[in-house]
This record gives sequence, structure tokens and C-alpha cells, in this order.
Amino acid sequence: MKKFLFGCAVASQCLWALPFGGMGNTSAGMGGTGVALTKSAWGIYYNPALLAADNRGKFGYSIGLGVEQRGLGELLSATQSENIDVNQLYNQLNGGTNSLAINSQNGLVIQITGGGHDVPKVDEEGNTITEEKDGKQVPVMIDKRNPYGAFTIATFASVYALTDITASGLNGSSSFNANGNFDGIGLLEVPVGWGWRFETAGGDVSIGAAIKYMGVIGIGGSIKGNVSNQTTNLETTINGSFNSLSNWFGIDLGLLYAYKFNNEGHQLNVGLVAKNINVPTFDVGTKKLKVLPQVRLGLSYEFAKYFALTFDADLTQNNFLYDNKIVSQMIGAGFLMDFKYIDLRFGVMGDAGNKFEQSAILTGGINLLGFLDVAVQASMKMFDLKSYKIPNYLVLKVGGSFTF
Repeated sequence: MKKFLFGCAVASQCLWALPFGGMGNTSAGMGGTGVALTKSAWGIYYNPALLAADNRGKFGYSIGLGVEQRGLGELLSATQSENIDVNQLYNQLNGGTNSLAINSQNGLVIQITGGGHDVPKVDEEGNTITEEKDGKQVPVMIDKRNPYGAFTIATFASVYALTDITASGLNGSSSFNANGNFDGIGLLEVPVGWGWRFETAGGDVSIGAAIKYMGVIGIGGSIKGNVSNQTTNLETTINGSFNSLSNWFGIDLGLLYAYKFNNEGHQLNVGLVAKNINVPTFDVGTKKLKVLPQVRLGLSYEFAKYFALTFDADLTQNNFLYDNKIVSQMIGAGFLMDFKYIDLRFGVMGDAGNKFEQSAILTGGINLLGFLDVAVQASMKMFDLKSYKIPNYLVLKVGGSFTF
């Protein structure tokens, strides 16, 4: 569930994979998990089968900003010293990855259902399913909404960009030129989703689908500057360009199995989702941008009415940049405490596809009264800047969500 999308600066044909997760605050605070989490308003993004698994009305909004640096933290620390070692900086810029990725994922979602009422749950033969309460067998009641399933509409607006910096023109030990190229896209998605639930004695099976309009604008440009042992200031010149909007559509399919235990409020959910199965393709300037399919598995265990444990894992690698040379494969786990007026969330996630290069990423969030929600993600791997520890990977989201 990679958080950043990288651009194509030199390839004539590029294969991209959009970030799998990160939309909304609930999953962001739970290690990026969401494929099997029914207690969320963002089911249309993580798994459209969730629309039917919990088909109450829902509303959510989220605004987020994230950054990830590789190598630039050490360079930035070096430029803050009184005496700049020009040769050391020059060799570092040309000896490894020095990049800064930025993303902003923002969304608004509304789940629409009809009026609800409780009805007895029945098995495949139409017999009422009962459970024991206070020594008596009573019908198991379920919330029944409209007979057409659950519908959701949403709007997602995101920006993903990457800047790589290299060095050239070394002048003895006194100065050199710093050169950077930045590439990225602006992405607008408007999905419409539908979900349906089949109820059986062995558990409930929910299916869902979403079809979404997708519009992409390419962003590109360059950054130039000079580094000298006489100054710590990096003067830059920035040139940028935008490509025209390219339009297509995407299709997501989801499946969820839910098994309720005899204990009240205990439920195991297993979810599977395949996103962008039709391989949406866009013309971005002179390049072809293909959004490759992604498959993700999710588990959740809801218990004692207020709590949930979750786990998600990418079953396919997510490909990034220049003919799939950069990949990621995210896994994560989370814990939710969903009380009436306050929600608390904790989690951890990491990129197994890159051998957990940023170490573990810790996540957390809090929701007050539904309308105020804050989520944070921060890597345990950090860099030093003027005696401060700064995470290499940092995401902040604000928003809100509630169920009605």
C-alpha cells in the first residue's frame, strides 16, 4: 500500500501503479489496513464489498499531506554546518538515491441507504436463526436496509510528485551545481460503488463493485542551484509544466466473508479486493501511463462491540517508475477502539517489497464526535537536523467521519 507515486522523466513508455491505500483517516491510523474493516466510511476505496457488510449511512472527509525522503536528510544536515565539505556532498549526491516524494490525498465519501429496521436472520431454508440470551432462545436480529443493496459515491483528489537531485560541474573543492528533476501527477477519481450481502448459516458473504471516472494531469519540471563552501544557502531556479487532462475509467471488485461467533459482538472478517482490473491507461504528454491491477488481502476481528484488530497485506507488488524498476509491497496491522463519542486507533506498517527500508512505520489517530479526526504516520528511521530527530516518512491527515 505504497503512499507515493513516482513520475516518468525519461522513459518513452511508463508503467505506473497508483498508491493502494492512504485515503481517509480511519485506516491511516491503523497501519493502513482497511480491506476487511467494516467500521469505516471509506469502504468504497479499500473494498467495495464493505458497502454491503455494513450498509448503514456513512459520511467521511479527509485532507492529507505526506513526505518521504531518501538521502536528502543527510545532505540537509550537512549544509547546516559552518564549514561545508563540498567534495563530500558532491560524492554523496552522485553515489546513491537522493529524493523527496510528496503526496496529498484528499477525499469526500457518502454512503446512501434506505430506511433501516431489524428483522430476524434466517438460514438457507428460511428458518429463523436463534441464539441463547438469559437462558432463552431468541431470534438473531439483523439490520435490514433497502432491497437493492448499498450505494456509495465519493470524490478523491490527489497529487503525487518526486524530486531527484544530482550534482555536476565540480569546481575544485569550492562549489558545484545541484540539478533536480521533479515529476508527478494530479489525479481526480469519482467512484460510484454498490454492494450486496448474502446471508447464510455459515456466515455472510458480501460482494461489491465500483466504477470510477479517472482524470490525470502530468506535472514536470526542473530545479537548479549552486552549493559553495562559502555559504549554506542553496539558491534555486524552478521551471514547471503541466500536461492536458487525460480521462479514463477504472473498475474495482471486492469480496468479504463475515462469520459471527456466538459471543455477542464477536465477528471475523476476511476480505479480498482487486483494484483497477481493466488497466486504466492515460496519455500524459508524450508518454503512456498505465495503472496496473493491485490485489490485497485483509483480515479483521471485531469483538466486545467497541474493538477491532486488523491485518492487511499486498498480494501483488506495486510497480513504480521507469519500467517497474521500483516496487513496493505493504503490510500492516491495526487496533481500533470505537466508542460512542471518541475513537482511538493505533497501528504499524512497513514495505516488505523494499526490505523495510524505512523500518517500521508507526500510526495513530483519534476521532472526536465524528467531525474532528486526526491521523499521523511516522517512520522509526529518522535523520538528524540541528539536534532534532525527523522521521524519513511522515504523513498527517485531518478530517472526520460518522455513521447514521
